[in-house]
Amino acid sequence: MRITPDTVVYVRKTSTGTPEHDLYAVVTFSAENRSKTPVTATTRIGGFRWKAANGHIVSAGNSKSAAKIAPIGFSDGGPTVPTGTFRRNTVAFDITSAEKGGTLVYVDGNGDAYRWKIPSANSGPVVSALKFALT
Repeated sequence: MRITPDTVVYVRKTSTGTPEHDLYAVVTFSAENRSKTPVTATTRIGGFRWKAANGHIVSAGNSKSAAKIAPIGFSDGGPTVPTGTFRRNTVAFDITSAEKGGTLVYVDGNGDAYRWKIPSANSGPVVSALKFALT
């Protein structure tokens, strides 16, 4: 599966509540399955993590309200991506303001880690639509 993050939005409140640690970092990404069989994301055995510049690491949905974030139009409804399918989804982290601009890490089912540097300000092609969907 090819995962490509493209937008980040930092917000202090969503329709699911307020963060426990100060700020939500919500990242949109595409997941493309180019294999001949369905692929299931590794949310139970790996999945997404946020690594701050100071080395602090948190898992996706690390607070009760962050785990509920599923903006309409950005969530595909499940971890399995059928053959030949392209999906858009989001992943949310409850972080401190000092942890903005971290590294998004995805660990696949083989334990291989993939990393993307995330800007410290709202950035990407769907910032406005994502902010709207979060309210």
